Amino acid sequence: MLALTHAEIETITKGRIADGTILIDKGRIRAVGRAVKVPASAEVFDCGGRLVTPGFIEAHSHAGMAEDGHFHDADYNEMTDPVTPHLLAIDGFKPSDRALLEAAQAGVTTMYLTQGSANVFCGIGATIKTWAPSFDARIVNPQAGLKMAMGENPKRVYGSRNQRPGTRMAIAAVMRETFTAAGNYVQKRQAYDRKSAKDRAKEPFAVDLKLAAVARLLAGELPARCHAHRSIDMLTFMRVADEFGFRYVFEHATEAIDILDALAQRQVPVVIGPTMGSRSKLELHNRSFETVVRAVEAGLTVAITTDHQVTPLQYLPVFAALAVRAGLSEADALRTLTIHPATILGLAKRLGSIERGKDADLVVWEGDPLDVRTRVHRSFIAGEPVPAEA
Repeated sequence: MLALTHAEIETITKGRIADGTILIDKGRIRAVGRAVKVPASAEVFDCGGRLVTPGFIEAHSHAGMAEDGHFHDADYNEMTDPVTPHLLAIDGFKPSDRALLEAAQAGVTTMYLTQGSANVFCGIGATIKTWAPSFDARIVNPQAGLKMAMGENPKRVYGSRNQRPGTRMAIAAVMRETFTAAGNYVQKRQAYDRKSAKDRAKEPFAVDLKLAAVARLLAGELPARCHAHRSIDMLTFMRVADEFGFRYVFEHATEAIDILDALAQRQVPVVIGPTMGSRSKLELHNRSFETVVRAVEAGLTVAITTDHQVTPLQYLPVFAALAVRAGLSEADALRTLTIHPATILGLAKRLGSIERGKDADLVVWEGDPLDVRTRVHRSFIAGEPVPAEA
């Protein structure tokens, strides 16, 4: 058992607690408040009045699929087929990536691990902890969303080979064809399951891993995680989603500011970024931190992303600080790093705030986490201190 004492606790959901205590047992928060009784057997970590927040959450990352300094061995883009929904990001994950420990040391304790955006259907992503004593202990949800992509990336990859899709029309067509095939596959499976056991034994059902993965999306088991920068691509994807009836999140959402009414009407969550960096292609022409501000004002569930490897995962709090400079409130900035990404990942009951029963992913700060000069005093994941050195 571990007790963090004399802490200024930013709970995120229930205000701040001055001179509070967080009691941790078996990786979870057992109690939090000003009058928490600390058992004599508990290890005590005196925070000395420092601020404690929940661990920050990166809602879109490729860290561990392409190790820092080893990009030649990257595993996030399977650029051989525009439809690869059955690929599992966890099968390409390398926990040895030094960026993961650096992120944990910097207060980013959880991330969504996802494929790249080369394909129309890219594969299934996972939610992981950025540090843990074993591979299995890192895994929060091994299958947390189905990555899909619109716009320039699949057009460039396949159009350059004179393959489909080479246009935005073809991207939408591939989506509709695949969703239709998945619906037909489900009907065939249901018809097969209605057969007698004797008939099923004569001819086993021919499983199609691709269509089975897409069928999970249509059944509501997974949300789609759609890579889309431009508003025209988001509008097209929303039309397709309206036709086939599945849940989705927009990743990057660079031009979300142009279609906030449509997004708010459907209450579509958005993971915005990476906003700090060059406008390296047409889709990024309207990149601005104002998009974060306006999306929050529109009532959307908003998270911020560094899109590691594009920009380093450990600097996620810097992105939130720059959104504050653009007009976002500090309270909303902290929510974009904690409870909002937890909600987007379907983990708000487990992560994103300091409350009884939640994972003890906690960060003790030397100062204001939205001040880029501030260092982390100590990070904890599941109640275990993150190693100070590799």
